Order: sequence, then C-alpha cells, then structure tokens
Amino acid sequence: MKHEKGSVLLISLVLLLILTIVGIASISGVSMTEKMTNSQRDYDIAFEMAEAALVQGENWIDDYAEGFNIEHLSDNCSGTTCFTENCNNGLCFRGEYLSEGSLCELDSSGTPVWQNAAIWESNAATYSQNIPAVAQPSYLIEFLCLTAIDPTSQTSDLAYMYRVTALAYGTHPETRVMLQSTYKVEKTN
Repeated sequence: MKHEKGSVLLISLVLLLILTIVGIASISGVSMTEKMTNSQRDYDIAFEMAEAALVQGENWIDDYAEGFNIEHLSDNCSGTTCFTENCNNGLCFRGEYLSEGSLCELDSSGTPVWQNAAIWESNAATYSQNIPAVAQPSYLIEFLCLTAIDPTSQTSDLAYMYRVTALAYGTHPETRVMLQSTYKVEKTN
C-alpha cells in the first residue's frame, strides 16, 4: 500500500482559493462600474433639466424684454414681472436704475443672489414641466444693467444684460447641477 502525502489536495485548495479571489474581485469591479454608470446617468438627468430651466429663463427674457422699462425695477412695481432685491418670482435686481437713459449701478456688496440658498428655496422661478427628480429645476434671472450692443463699435446703442442661473437635481439629492448664461437683449424703448 502506498501512502498519499496530500500534495494534490493542497494544490487544489490553493487553486480554488485563487479562483475565489479572482471571482470576488471581478464582482466588485462590476458593482463599481454599475455604481459609476448610475451616477453618470443621474448627473446627465440633472444636467438636461438644468439646461431646460436655463432655456426657459432665456425664453422668458425674450417674451418680456420688449415691454421692459424702468418701472420693472422700481419699488412701486406690482405684478409678476418686477425685478426685486428679494428675487420675487425668480426676477432679481440689486442696484439702482438712475435714469431712463443708461445710468444703472449694481450693488456688488454681499453674497451674489445665485449663491444664496434662501433665495433658491423660496423665490426662484420653477421649471414649468413635471420631471422625475428630487426637486423641480428652478432658475433666477438677474438684471445686470445695460451694456453696449457691440463693444467694438463706436455707437452708443445699448442692450439690457441679464444673467440666468439654473439649478437642477437628479434622482438623488446629492446630484445637482448649476448652469449660468449671460443674455443680452437689444434695448427697444
């Protein structure tokens, strides 16, 4: 009779251990890839919603710019198209419009409105379509006074300057995207 020393069993167990480690590592890799894919998808959703809110804000400017005048900046303004320091209805103006012509001064002291969480929570305009996210996208439109239509030209034609800021969330509260654009509209009045 021959006595076995167990070396085959030992080698088999070592190979089985190596295969188990490789299997667990590949499962972890697949799981990590799935998490990254879901995160990217959530970011893409938030980005698309922020873009949609940004476009809605720019469209609002196009729709109301023709009738825009100094009364929309005054303390006596009433209605939903008034630009205020508190950003009612998402319309913001921190400064002073000094004359009907072109004199306008911005108040640059304090936190910019688009960085103020309280304004986003209570006064931002909300995107008009329902979407599957943690919260509806919202936007702020800031009136930034007047600027030359063509800065390289010697003419004094002016345009209204706005900054539109949009904030959107994905399907998780940690995923959020903020986009900004500056928008110039030729002064017609």
